[in-house]
Amino acid sequence: MSDDVVRRLRLTKESCDYLEDYAEKNNIPYDNRTINLIIEEHKQIKDQTQMQQEMIQSISENVSKEVKKEVKRVLLGTNNTDRNTQVIIELLNGLFIENNVSDILTTDDMESKPVHTAKTFVQERIKHQQQKRADYYQQRG
Repeated sequence: MSDDVVRRLRLTKESCDYLEDYAEKNNIPYDNRTINLIIEEHKQIKDQTQMQQEMIQSISENVSKEVKKEVKRVLLGTNNTDRNTQVIIELLNGLFIENNVSDILTTDDMESKPVHTAKTFVQERIKHQQQKRADYYQQRG
């Protein structure tokens, strides 16, 4: 005994034309077989779309986790830098008060040799840390 169900359908002219074109292109002699094939294809497309959505969601979650890790690392570094800067400002303020310094020359006006040395040293340190970070991520893949 067959699982087929008999059903009478009313189609628009456009749907009927589509059905006929589809049947002709696929060499399908009967309308019921054409409709069944269209429904099967629709199910497959729907399943593929669902799988793609799940894959996109999974990729999105993984990327989000990695970005959060990186942002947290950057924030920790920023907090550390901010704390160090505030400590330096407080130390300099204490020195200026202790030595009765009323005003200063800026580095735009005149840069001392010690400041130039410190800047060069810091730039080299940053370059070295960037290279270490790049090597680490390259090894991680």
